[in-house]
Amino acid sequence: MKFKSEKRRNEDVQCFKLCIARAFNPVKDHPERITTQLEKQAETLNFDGIRFPMKLKDIKKFEQQNPQIAVNVLGYEDKKVFLLRVSEMAEREHDVNLLLLEDKHFVLINDLSRLLSHQMSNHKEKRFFCLRCLNFFTKKEVVDKHKES
Repeated sequence: MKFKSEKRRNEDVQCFKLCIARAFNPVKDHPERITTQLEKQAETLNFDGIRFPMKLKDIKKFEQQNPQIAVNVLGYEDKKVFLLRVSEMAEREHDVNLLLLEDKHFVLINDLSRLLSHQMSNHKEKRFFCLRCLNFFTKKEVVDKHKES
């Protein structure tokens, strides 16, 4: 299916860049669509010297060039979600969580609890996850305290 240039899907190597931009510019309808506005918003970030497609090892350089952003990456295989990269950059203004599919395509994770809860029991309450150990908590205050320890 072809989309007009204003509403096309991301099928190129710029998925990392566009996921980061989408994290700061969420939309309710069709977040997978790439607009000219989103591309302009992506250009406000510093990608100097970074080659695409983005590799896990290059995310640290992106974080150093964009000191307000921490990027965490999860993987998915055999119906299981697992950690690939947890940002070493503590105390950042924005945490962006991405899912890396087939070692080449980044997807923005809008709701980490929703993604990871399917691996748990059938409880319907929201859960808060620690990205360092993937343990879950039912209260945000508890996970925040856990992260401090």
